[in-house]
Amino acid sequence: MINLIVQFIRKIKVNPAFWIVIFGAVFTGHFREIIVWFFVVLIHEMGHFAGAHLFKWRISRIDLLPFGGAAVVEEHGTRPFHEEIWVAILGPLQHVWMTGLALMLNSMGIISPDDFTWFLLLNFTLFTFNLLPIWPLDGGKIAFALFTKWMPFKFAQRQFLLWSAFLLITGGAWQLYLQPNHLNLWVICAFLLVAHILEWKRRHYVFIRFLLSKMQQNPSKRTRTLIVPPTMPLSKVTSRLIKGISHSIVVKDHNPITLEEKELLEAYFHKHSPECAIGQVFR
Repeated sequence: MINLIVQFIRKIKVNPAFWIVIFGAVFTGHFREIIVWFFVVLIHEMGHFAGAHLFKWRISRIDLLPFGGAAVVEEHGTRPFHEEIWVAILGPLQHVWMTGLALMLNSMGIISPDDFTWFLLLNFTLFTFNLLPIWPLDGGKIAFALFTKWMPFKFAQRQFLLWSAFLLITGGAWQLYLQPNHLNLWVICAFLLVAHILEWKRRHYVFIRFLLSKMQQNPSKRTRTLIVPPTMPLSKVTSRLIKGISHSIVVKDHNPITLEEKELLEAYFHKHSPECAIGQVFR
């Protein structure tokens, strides 16, 4: 347990925007509140870290952000559905037991009703905010896992980011209209917007990593047959692959050919141009 905590501390990286929030709190005389908030965020991220460690994910770092934190992992979009859901939800779940502990301490008279009310509001705010279906919040990661479970990965990736950006822009604009002088809100909205732009730019890299992971994974019990014309490029065929499903590809021609998923991916990465027609590759 101690070793796990040491590993967690070594992974922590403080985002520059986090210091703006700290400065604002200290400047306005809320030093005690920011210290409590800091430890609540750490416990939240410890939940993510413990889940990722349990499933043997590679964890790059733990970023402390204006709205909380974010565990940066190498397995984004490549691990089984249940693992991604558990790792995402284990952060918000920490607020449940912390609220229960505060309730017990309040009933014993150890903390005042005012402090309990503030702590309850803090946990409720972090819990609900992080479960918003907006990237890169926990709710956004859960939504992304749901999108990729039922849709082709490349299509799901694009649709989710557009949908998430729409929610961010409309919801953020509404909140900024209501609270135009809220500095922390401006920082949070700016950070989330930048996160969307960066994720959009790296979406092809994430897709390639998804394809590489399918090459290395064992065949899934869930199977699906894709019927494609011989003129379809390899890139178009791979864009129809769904996460967690093993595909058989039938090239519909005068003499139909049936391929396994790994044969397609081997040709895509090692043998031919991604824009080469599948009928020319497999003749």
